[in-house]
Amino acid sequence: MEKPITIIETNLLGEVIMKVTVDTYTRVMLTIIAVLLTLVGIGLWVETPRTTPAAYGGIPDSGQQLDALLVEAKQINDSLTKINTLLTSGKVKVQVMDEERAKGKTGTPAH
Repeated sequence: MEKPITIIETNLLGEVIMKVTVDTYTRVMLTIIAVLLTLVGIGLWVETPRTTPAAYGGIPDSGQQLDALLVEAKQINDSLTKINTLLTSGKVKVQVMDEERAKGKTGTPAH
């Protein structure tokens, strides 16, 4: 079995600042970790798409939203036209009641 590696770091005066001893097991494990991290990095780099795909549901399509608003506005306009036609035809009878009388009655049909 190999001897452990000892790394000694000194300052400018020659004094020992740090002494690190690395045994064979630690070197092997660090090498394996470095190799695996390299493989992960290469795998992520290879799988990166060349172009960014359209965001699904992330960025709304403003043109489509405007079209939907126009359709809704046309439906509301048609409904208002029908209500206006009904009110101007004279087929609707409106009955106005004073407040005291209205408190006692709710939803009475007009004759």
